[in-house]
Amino acid sequence: MQFRFAFKHMDTSPALTRYAEEKIAERINKFVTKPIEAHITFSVDNLNHSVKCTLAGGDGFNLEVEHVCGDMYGSIDHMVDKLAVQLKRHKEKLKGHKSKRQLRLLDPMDKNYAFSAQRDFDIENEPVDAEDILKFEMARRRMAR
Repeated sequence: MQFRFAFKHMDTSPALTRYAEEKIAERINKFVTKPIEAHITFSVDNLNHSVKCTLAGGDGFNLEVEHVCGDMYGSIDHMVDKLAVQLKRHKEKLKGHKSKRQLRLLDPMDKNYAFSAQRDFDIENEPVDAEDILKFEMARRRMAR
């Protein structure tokens, strides 16, 4: 995972970069298994401290999150929370898309089997592969045409 930091209207701070890097890496490692590039921009405008994070995945997804707060560390915390929500939503789309297709292939008369398949499926512990993300993005683009 690669990090790039930019500071606007403020001096560079190794403590801020370390803090943001640790927080973001901790959250991203839960959801993504492939390399990612994160570009984080810290800026100050009067009393507003803002953090903007742009994630570019090598497997075809981009996320952008921003938060403005009165404290820079608070902005980082809230931005990381928003980022986790977006990553979770993206992962659920990928895994939910695939699991719905698999559940349709089941015999509709065999209700016990379909129920046990849904119960054993845990979205939080499923790894996301780059191939799954690429397939999902290509299908989404085809549907948009």
